[in-house]
Amino acid sequence: MGNIRMLKGSTLNSLIVGVIGFFILISYGLQLQKDNEYIGYVNINLDMPYLSRVVFGIILLGIILPKKIIRPSDFFAFLYGFFVLLPYVLLSSVRGEVPFAEFVVFFMTLVLPLLLIKLMILTMPVIRVPGILTQGSVIFVLCLFVAVGIMVALSNPTPSAGFDFSNVYERRLEGRDIFISGSLFSYLSAANINGFSPFIAFWACWKKKYWLLVVPILCWLTFFYLLGVKAPLLFICVAALLGMAANKAKIVSFISYIYWLVMAAFCIFAIEYSLNGYSYVADYFIRRSFAVPPWVMSSFFEFMSSDNTSWSLLNGALEDKPISLLIGEDFLGMDGLNANTNAFIYSLGAGGIPLYFLTIALVGVVFLILDSAFSVKNNPSFICLGFSYAILVIEQAATTALLSSGIGMLIALMIFSKRNMDSTYAAK
Repeated sequence: MGNIRMLKGSTLNSLIVGVIGFFILISYGLQLQKDNEYIGYVNINLDMPYLSRVVFGIILLGIILPKKIIRPSDFFAFLYGFFVLLPYVLLSSVRGEVPFAEFVVFFMTLVLPLLLIKLMILTMPVIRVPGILTQGSVIFVLCLFVAVGIMVALSNPTPSAGFDFSNVYERRLEGRDIFISGSLFSYLSAANINGFSPFIAFWACWKKKYWLLVVPILCWLTFFYLLGVKAPLLFICVAALLGMAANKAKIVSFISYIYWLVMAAFCIFAIEYSLNGYSYVADYFIRRSFAVPPWVMSSFFEFMSSDNTSWSLLNGALEDKPISLLIGEDFLGMDGLNANTNAFIYSLGAGGIPLYFLTIALVGVVFLILDSAFSVKNNPSFICLGFSYAILVIEQAATTALLSSGIGMLIALMIFSKRNMDSTYAAK
């Protein structure tokens, strides 16, 4: 009976992923490829070899994608599978045809981290740490950090600061001269927008203290004004929805909410495109979520598999330059492009196979700690942290996601917080 239930769940998962994959290809063929042809997006040839890859990939994803959110690591398994593996299966040829043998190697390079991390978590030890902090005091400290960060950031605005959407990339480039990488100011700003603000939004909706939502919203508005960043607003909104789900003990079903939101986006795309021949949802959401990741990953794979002598399997990039800028500016020839990708491909490009496996170990240990702490303290905040870290890992280096985003600090604070006794949440 259990095997039949698992088979039904995997089949349903494959069907859902297949339908979403169909709409990704439709949006790519109708709009995204044409609008981005100038940076190398090409038509996808729907021949039998391509279709066989897609079918195999969708069946595999149906098996390995979690059906429910039971523990923090489930968010990593879902988000990595849905926003990294699925787009690559569908659009691996976004920059040109990829031979079958190369596709297998590239795809397995992407799948291996997920499989190894799942194996690591199976050996999860129980880590018991005494609770010495109240959750309210943690939120108070985070709000102070955000308030100070906002005031400091506004005291030194970028020259093109404003709320105009047309010059967001100009503001982002100008921000590199102000938010200097490695500085305390840069660290505080990144932690506020990527870590603290989504966590405050989650806690506000979990505890029904909705007035606290003013803090993360003001933080996002500040950094959109200064740097033109848009994605953090989506993270804040999803974290808030996660908090509402925690309040009603519905986190277990959160994956279905994400599927519904994505399907709603495709419906809006269909309406927009049928009326105007152009869709803002496709340009700002579908492209960023499903077309940009495989385009960047394909660029990394091309760079690493070419005869270029600036990369080696054991040492990675040999030039004294961040791999994201090496790919974006030197390999792709796009001035100012910071070609970030998921933590595992980033580490493979930057440091070769040794750093690739070290990154897998680091991410596995982080989720092992989160899963263990969640099982002991019954605190859904650890699931929120799992969501936040998973989101960051699929688009930047693992150490940057852990340290510069403030996630490491949040994990430490919550590990030393008191066990959750709130009746608004119970693990199902």
